Amino acid sequence: MIIDGHSHQGGEYRDIQSIISLLDRFGVDKVVLCPADSERNEPISIPGMGKRFNGPELNFVINRFIRAALSRGNKWSDIERSNKKVYEIASLSGGRILQFYWINPLKEGISGDLEEKLNLWKFAGIKLHQACHPFVIRSGVFSNIAEFAASKNLPVFIHLYSKKDVMDFISVSGSFRANFIAGHLIGLEIYIKEKKVLGDNVYFDISCPSLVSADRIALAIKEFGANRIIMGSDTPYGKNNLKQVLTIIRSLNLNENEKEMILGNNLNNILPV
Repeated sequence: MIIDGHSHQGGEYRDIQSIISLLDRFGVDKVVLCPADSERNEPISIPGMGKRFNGPELNFVINRFIRAALSRGNKWSDIERSNKKVYEIASLSGGRILQFYWINPLKEGISGDLEEKLNLWKFAGIKLHQACHPFVIRSGVFSNIAEFAASKNLPVFIHLYSKKDVMDFISVSGSFRANFIAGHLIGLEIYIKEKKVLGDNVYFDISCPSLVSADRIALAIKEFGANRIIMGSDTPYGKNNLKQVLTIIRSLNLNENEKEMILGNNLNNILPV
């Protein structure tokens, strides 16, 4: 089973035809799809900063740019509308496109909204993004979302914003039954330092290839094992991301079973039945 574990609608994944065509071209079985921040008909060129600046600060710097960009205009309305578009595409895909519902934890009545949308859309997971929605990890809102996810067997993809947020997440992760996917190896060095505290229900997304180097992926595997790593492309944020990340995983010094875990088996094991 090969699954692109994290992507957005747009660019090479702009519609159902382009998505299925790309999956077939690279022998990928399924893809997890979320909205993009706005309509993206073409891939977004991202310099290979992961190769030039292979350090722990890179993603925190990028997060500040993301928050500044998303503060202009009503980006959340675009994302909210696009959640429905993702559902419509996924519903026509025969199970090959898996919707992760990108929610705003700060929205009033979010618990009721989750229940309603799950009944309507049957999404496969939940996405949280602190650079977009500055919610607090140590809060009743986050606890309620995590408990809802656990009760429905839904994984939670979480894009954390700051070092403090990473520390807060580590400290509470093991107290929840939900499975979490920590996005983009943000704060990897903190996870390594605090791994005795980290819950074993936390997995690590390795998208996107322009920002996450092969060396950084290898470090995550060394510290946490191949069974905690999940492949993602982050399409359309970068060009040829799916091809790039597949090439990286297949080039790592791992046995075939370990590669298969990362390519899709790990994610498949935590998706709802």
